[in-house]
Amino acid sequence: KDDDIVILLDPDQVLTRPITNDFSNQSENTLVGQNPKTIVTHGSPFAQEFGFGASWRNLDIDAVTGTNDSPAKSVTEQDAIDHYPAGPPYLATTKDMHAIARTWSDFVPRSYKIFPELMAEMYAFCIAVAHLKMPDQIVKSLMVSDVDVEDGEGWNFVEAIEDEKICSPAAMGYSTLPSVLHYCQRYVLGKHIFGKHKMPLDTFSCDAPLLAIPPEDIAERYDYWIDPNLVDGKREYLTKIEVKKTAFMICFLTHHANEASKFYKSRNCKSSEVSAAPLKIIDLWSGKTSTSSTKKEKGEY
Repeated sequence: KDDDIVILLDPDQVLTRPITNDFSNQSENTLVGQNPKTIVTHGSPFAQEFGFGASWRNLDIDAVTGTNDSPAKSVTEQDAIDHYPAGPPYLATTKDMHAIARTWSDFVPRSYKIFPELMAEMYAFCIAVAHLKMPDQIVKSLMVSDVDVEDGEGWNFVEAIEDEKICSPAAMGYSTLPSVLHYCQRYVLGKHIFGKHKMPLDTFSCDAPLLAIPPEDIAERYDYWIDPNLVDGKREYLTKIEVKKTAFMICFLTHHANEASKFYKSRNCKSSEVSAAPLKIIDLWSGKTSTSSTKKEKGEY
């Protein structure tokens, strides 16, 4: 239906709570603008803020759009900052998302030809919605990814969690969390890590190991991280808030990865084979796999 809502996420994003088309609850959403829109409707797509500002305007708009009179050229610097530094999650009505997708897919190859970098497809999205005269309502609180970001992501929800609960099962039940965890970074605290490039390639298989569970007091034990790719074991120290954010990401993402692995096994593997086999646990920091039968190490909190 044209009025249905389409939500587009990156493959390396995981939900912590439902996303709807209603952003009117100010205690759960941080919107950009003095009089922000609060409902996703026709002509009013929503998106998470990303920190590239108006830099998409530096591309050759004529070349990307294939015309010299695109409405994207009339977007001011301030409007570009207020409505177009957009990234996933993207939200729009089905009707609007269909128009955006068609235009976006036309613009991406041209954008990449001009700017063959990682941001080419995101810049193409900005130009597409500007070309269609569909300014985004930018949301700061939909997503967290970079622990160094102070504004522009939903870290205020994480910072509000009591320090002693940052890695506990109780925190995972909080209703007010950033809606999406975007694990485009790697997160290291002490010798505990979550990084997508460290994940076993056989994660979705019957014989795949679960991830070792970090200690619940990880944020109290460590104020530093050690790079698993370096042999000198040098400690790199973090601020207190960086420790808290990093602990949150490691604990939540480990939990979600294990839940996904167990979900796969419950539906694709013979229960007798799974229960009879020694449970394998992998430590992503060291890359070593061991066996265990304790409840905690089975990926459960």
